[in-house]
Amino acid sequence: MKMKLCSILLIIMLLIPPIVFFPSGQADTIIQSISDEDIIEMIQQVDEPLLFYYHEKLLRFGPRYTGTINCTLAGQYIYDEFEEMGLDVEFHEWRYGGFTSRNVVATLPGSDLTSTAEFLMTAHYDTVEGAPGADDDGSGVAAVLATASILSQYSFNHTIRFITFSGEEVGTYGSFSYARDAYRRGDNIVAVINPDMVGYADTAEGGQILRFFPPERSVWIADFAEYVSEKYMDEIDLSIRVLPHYMGSDHKPFVDYGYDGVWIAHADGYPWGHSPEDTIDHINFTYEVKATKLLLAIMAELAIKPIDIQVIFKTPFEGYYYFFNRPKIPLNLGKQWYRELRGITVILGRAVASVDVLSNEEVETVVFCIDGNFIYWDSEPPYEWKIQGKQTPLIGRHRLQVYAYTKSGKVAFDEMDIIIFTLSCQYGRW
Repeated sequence: MKMKLCSILLIIMLLIPPIVFFPSGQADTIIQSISDEDIIEMIQQVDEPLLFYYHEKLLRFGPRYTGTINCTLAGQYIYDEFEEMGLDVEFHEWRYGGFTSRNVVATLPGSDLTSTAEFLMTAHYDTVEGAPGADDDGSGVAAVLATASILSQYSFNHTIRFITFSGEEVGTYGSFSYARDAYRRGDNIVAVINPDMVGYADTAEGGQILRFFPPERSVWIADFAEYVSEKYMDEIDLSIRVLPHYMGSDHKPFVDYGYDGVWIAHADGYPWGHSPEDTIDHINFTYEVKATKLLLAIMAELAIKPIDIQVIFKTPFEGYYYFFNRPKIPLNLGKQWYRELRGITVILGRAVASVDVLSNEEVETVVFCIDGNFIYWDSEPPYEWKIQGKQTPLIGRHRLQVYAYTKSGKVAFDEMDIIIFTLSCQYGRW
């Protein structure tokens, strides 16, 4: 009898998997190891039939002016494609400026559950009235869908969101609504990659260039893209050219709300933009394949890259009116994009700036600045500072900036635009 019991217990022990006890935190995360060879394999999956499939399907809906049935049906088509890839997909409904529409958001969750970082690849599926929008921005949508279909087969450390916006051609209202809502949720969006017109080249030089238009705070994205283009030059044969910032596209609302983003477009001029002739027969698919390969490689490299340190403003809130350190009214100034007022914070009286520092290393110091000038430093959390001038009061529009430094010399940066009226200053007038 004892022998039979021992035999049964032995069989049970062999069948039941062992229980593994992890030290604190280790069970929360799986760090993915994606090699250069893996990314080359991803790059090689981008081809003309894949892009033509998404491009041609989208253009079947014809002109897709925001609020029309064509735009709504196109959004549903994109939703269905994302869902077929096995991604978590949802509509982000928005209402602004007399328009009602929805963005399509597909999420590839990161495997590192200790990371809150998100990387966005975006494009807009709406068009101006009467335009089929093959290049503007069917090319960007096709690139987003193709990249999503390939990257969805893999796992990355950080979360990737693939988003197609409506409302771009009427004032970037869809992206403004999403960026505003993401900020108020506390989303940790690290970078927004926004291809808008990436389907055309008609010169040999233009066929070798993809243009990046970053604001000053997002130049690091263009620098990183240059690194990626050089790394995979043999596979892609496309270089990055960095130009001054262009503000009239879907990356800009994210910049307005304190995130980093960049507009991306082809180098050669496109004579059929915003016209009924913006049709698929004018697309240069050889170029669009190269552009999509590079965009895919950039997204993959970003999503596996360790993030050593981040500094993020907690207060004041972006896009609010403050009265003596109290946020009173949310300011929805989406129509004022050309005046750089989206996301602006207005402060009357005293206010306190506070930041979170996310770092795997020991933080040495946090430095607060106004308009690039050092004002105050803090070496112990909570990192905060009473916003004030140095020798004179702060009155008018200014840029509030913060830098965080680790003991090993790594640095992170954040900034926000404020309009402030306060008589407080650190020292007396000189």
